[in-house]
Amino acid sequence: MASRIKKDAVGLRDQLSQTITAATALGLGWPIQAPTIASLTAARDNLTTSINDTNAKKAAWQVAGQLKGTRVDVGFPLMVKVDEVLTVLYGAEGAEKNSFGIVPEGSPLEPLHELIEIVFTDGPLPGSLKADWEPIDGAAYEVQWSTTSDFAVITGSAISASASDYIISGLVPGTQYWMHVRPTRGGQTEAWSDPATRVAPV
Repeated sequence: MASRIKKDAVGLRDQLSQTITAATALGLGWPIQAPTIASLTAARDNLTTSINDTNAKKAAWQVAGQLKGTRVDVGFPLMVKVDEVLTVLYGAEGAEKNSFGIVPEGSPLEPLHELIEIVFTDGPLPGSLKADWEPIDGAAYEVQWSTTSDFAVITGSAISASASDYIISGLVPGTQYWMHVRPTRGGQTEAWSDPATRVAPV
């Protein structure tokens, strides 16, 4: 019996709505031992509020992600120009570049390698998760997350310039997610890490 009851939020909301309509039509014929129309309506309305709230946050997250990408597109060529100017001032291998956050050419860097262990914990807000990993010198990180363990459908992706962590926001509370990370540096990309999984906090 339970398998015929929808467990996804939208499907369950629609079943509640249909039940409310049918039970109201029955009037006094609605059994006394059945859930009241008032309780069904409250459950449906609360669920609708959560669906709308989640959709709004998801849309805001997508807009924020697009805006961040646009701003990266603006900032990156500026830093390329800074690197060119610093090369003129101090030379390609000048240690002074470190003060500007740019690794001088020829500086020894830790070899790029596959990330071994990703720690997935609750994020700071409901519907957010935080991923941590061991940093690699000078690397940025591509992050992907999905509601399927094989990543057949990618729920979201991002590039993190952070040394060792990333917070994924706008997730559906109570839904299980999988995520993996791969480091990139200077046009080189490593393999994806083994996936980590966790249910988004309510």
